[in-house]
Amino acid sequence: HGGGSFWIPLAQQAGIDPGELCRSRLAGLLQAVRQAMVANACGAALFDAATSLAKDLVFVGGDSVALRLLEFAHDDIDPAALAAASAEDVEVWQTPAGQLRFDPVLAKAAAAAERGGGKPKNDQAWAEQLERELAAKRGQARKLTAEEQALVAQQRASEDAARARVEDAWRGLHRGLALVRAVVAGSRAVAGACMPALVRVVVGRAVVGATPLARLGGAAVFAALLALGGAAEGLEPGLRAPVAAGILRARGLARAVPDEWACESLEDLATRVCFRLRVACEARALPAAGFAFVLPLLQATAEAGGWGHAARRPGVEEHDEYAQMDHAAEQLAMVVDIVGFHAHLGGASDMPRREMIELLVRLMAEQPMLLAPSRAALARLAEAMEGTDAPAERDTLLAGLTRADSAVRGACLVALDFADLTDRAHSARLWLNVGGEGAGAAPGASAALAENAALARALWADNGLEVGPALVAAVVPFLRHEAAEIRGCAARAVALAVAEQPALLAGEALRLLQDAYSAWHVSLEPELDRFGLVVPGTQHRVDMVDARVAVAQALQHVAPLLTEAAQVRALVRFLVHGRVLGERSEAVRGAMLAAGASAVAAHGARWSDAVLPELEAFLAERDEGTAAHDCVREGVVVLLGRLAQHLPPGDGDARVADAVDQLVAALATPAEAVQSAVAECLPPLAKRIGDEHFARVVAAVMASALAGESYSQRRGGAYGLAGLVKGRGLAALKRLLIIDQLRAACDDKKTYQRRQGALFAFETLSATMGRLFEPYIIQFVPTLLALFGDANASVREAALDTARVIMGSISGHAVKLILPSALAGLENDQWRTKKGSVEMLGAMAYCAPKQLSVSLPTIVPRIIDVLTDAHGQVAETARQALLRFGDVIHNPEIQQLVPTLLAALDEPAKNTDSALRTLLHTAFIHYIDAPSLALVIPILQRGMCARTASTKRNAAQIMGSMATLTDPKDLSPYLTELVPLLRNVLVDPVPEARATSAKALGSLVQKLGEEHFPSLVADLVKVLKSDASGVDRAGAAQGLSEVLSGIGLERLE
Repeated sequence: HGGGSFWIPLAQQAGIDPGELCRSRLAGLLQAVRQAMVANACGAALFDAATSLAKDLVFVGGDSVALRLLEFAHDDIDPAALAAASAEDVEVWQTPAGQLRFDPVLAKAAAAAERGGGKPKNDQAWAEQLERELAAKRGQARKLTAEEQALVAQQRASEDAARARVEDAWRGLHRGLALVRAVVAGSRAVAGACMPALVRVVVGRAVVGATPLARLGGAAVFAALLALGGAAEGLEPGLRAPVAAGILRARGLARAVPDEWACESLEDLATRVCFRLRVACEARALPAAGFAFVLPLLQATAEAGGWGHAARRPGVEEHDEYAQMDHAAEQLAMVVDIVGFHAHLGGASDMPRREMIELLVRLMAEQPMLLAPSRAALARLAEAMEGTDAPAERDTLLAGLTRADSAVRGACLVALDFADLTDRAHSARLWLNVGGEGAGAAPGASAALAENAALARALWADNGLEVGPALVAAVVPFLRHEAAEIRGCAARAVALAVAEQPALLAGEALRLLQDAYSAWHVSLEPELDRFGLVVPGTQHRVDMVDARVAVAQALQHVAPLLTEAAQVRALVRFLVHGRVLGERSEAVRGAMLAAGASAVAAHGARWSDAVLPELEAFLAERDEGTAAHDCVREGVVVLLGRLAQHLPPGDGDARVADAVDQLVAALATPAEAVQSAVAECLPPLAKRIGDEHFARVVAAVMASALAGESYSQRRGGAYGLAGLVKGRGLAALKRLLIIDQLRAACDDKKTYQRRQGALFAFETLSATMGRLFEPYIIQFVPTLLALFGDANASVREAALDTARVIMGSISGHAVKLILPSALAGLENDQWRTKKGSVEMLGAMAYCAPKQLSVSLPTIVPRIIDVLTDAHGQVAETARQALLRFGDVIHNPEIQQLVPTLLAALDEPAKNTDSALRTLLHTAFIHYIDAPSLALVIPILQRGMCARTASTKRNAAQIMGSMATLTDPKDLSPYLTELVPLLRNVLVDPVPEARATSAKALGSLVQKLGEEHFPSLVADLVKVLKSDASGVDRAGAAQGLSEVLSGIGLERLE
């Protein structure tokens, strides 16, 4: 019955409790509702009666009944079916049953006419249509041929199937929405308590984007959203319709929104709604029902990255922050604030906590500027959820542990500290973060990974999670993750799991890694079936090089943990006889060779008898004459050299000598990974061969380095020379006159190959010998400066590479000795000499961090001065040198701004203002390292010397922020120039500039300590007591107050 609820008062008159009646017969009643709604179309009497009964059941039965009905609604609305219905399918569905929407006979005739060159296609179609209309008037149908009848039958079957699919999706949509409206109509209180589930049904299932069928059902969805808005407790009535309209417009269903809610741009609508919500929620948080209703709009705004872009209004001064407001960023900031205002309500189970977590994690990952407030909101939410968290919410937090940014993973780990993970035996995502232990990444990233690893370890222990075969199997798939940092963590995590139980897990991990490699190393050629046709899905395959490199890294970490000789033999057999060392990717070959070398180094002394036969067996095989076979042979030679180090004295000496000769022969391999591996093998072997053999081998590699025909031969000879010299020590350099030969080659003006080879040798010797080679390096610097200006481009490139390696390996004392020579070259009138000096200074970007932070304040200003050199090549070299400092920047925020900063350094008059604004609106999450400061400080100096007050204010504000984001030892060398500039801004006529400069001074003093500003307080007091102008004294007073505030009350007293 579609009318009022007559049965409730009837039961009461009969003395029957409606609630008890409902509870006792609930299963049957729900089944009756379900059957009636499925069997009847929307609008039929039984359908309306079932909807009315559902409403009554909600009124009587409360939340439990509503949730059961919403389960039906969730199943009825099929988003995949709604999205899959094409425009043609909808047209067929709208055509009356029994009538074809597309006539296959007519289409065939039109196609035949077009192919046959007879009547034009339109005329032929017109003739066919005219014949059909005349036949219809006569009441006769044209007799179809057997072929045409088959076409019609096939088309009718196809259209009937499409009509049935669309009808099922359409009726399911209306059944689900009718149940939603019944829940809301049955009880507003119940609807409020079930609002997250209601929103998941309507927005999560019915709003599927701008598909043809979704557009037709958009009006019903909008009506359902308005009904939900009526139950959104605490939400202003004037915001219900805008929120509903914004949700649909954000999902591409703008046509379903009434015209009165479509005239305003989505950018303005989102900004207006978010602003009103933020203001209202700051004063008083919404109840769970109201917040759950508005959350989909916040989610859509975050997914889109905000609506609109930064306004650039002509005719308005660029420093007008309001005119330049980024509305998308403003919306996202308000989204974070709104969610944060409700984080403390996370203890209530009717809050949409899973969606809140997903939203905050997304904002942290995609909007770095919002990382800090999003992280704080997530921590408050997790703390409020403690003791009430559900598995779905814990899984959402665990999913955040695979985000690419380590800061996001750290925030999720902090939040998981409030969650209960004892319901599971292990968590691969949590153990994945334990893999951050021992990461050899950039200093900032390494520290973040180590911190995350410590948090993950603590969570693992606190929740009593177990390490076993299932955990290793769950971690291995993360080796194919798109983020390099996650792949590295996964590789180490596998090894750390093995380290927990090596006897149990070593063999299992080895098998899983080998299987993963086989699965990810597939042919790039498409597969053909037995008819010679391409199998669908096998063309355009992606070569998963990164995943296979990660497998190799995992094998390298696991190799030292193997517990049986059979496991080591299996690994070597996999690498050698499985032809893994000869695979198509050079990166994978190098990583797999490192894995094999790790196994030999760890177990060669104990199980050489198990490994040596595998290597010798391959060398005894017939040469296949392929490049892959050659690569495997070269790898085997390297492994044999590694193994030879562990052979016992006496009987093994002959094998050692033979291994040295084979290693030297392998240096001709055109792969630097192999050459480097050979060089690492040679030092211990060089000690075990005779002097004559050693001298003969050194002569051979010297000849290759200086006279090799190819680049790879010269490079390999240099690597071999470095490895041999490292084995015998610096005495070999003197005894065999190696340095004299290299200097002579550098002075050879006829053959560029000798000069290039000599540079390769100095590069590899410096990298291998380290600081022991410094005395020779200091003597070599003048020659290196000259070679920067060599006529041959290959020699110039080699000189730059050599300088880069030298600077990365020398001590601070050596930098001090080299720096005067390089700076003196800048004063030379010869442009080639000046260019070489700039190259040398640019190479200092690769110095060790300690040496770099000391030398940068001297180097970068001198390079900046050269940017305006009259000679174009010198100026361009200076730009490239600054770009190298940008390449070694570890701060990701500054790394993205390098082009902007270099443009400001190159053309300060034009680009300083824009660079300062960019820096001002950048949210810094990571510490600013010394290379970053080297590029930023000159821009700040020019900004504080500018004429306009806004530019000086921006520069001073950035300077104050820098104090809290840098290491004091990196910033202190610049203070002698920065403090006077800040004091100049302190006496600016514009009050805002003075106030900003005062705050910047206070921040610097608070962060660095008063010892770096010995006379600042006395100077400011002196100005206060002087007869200076009122502006000067006002600025001094502001500066003194901020400085004393930073120092503390004790200094004030």
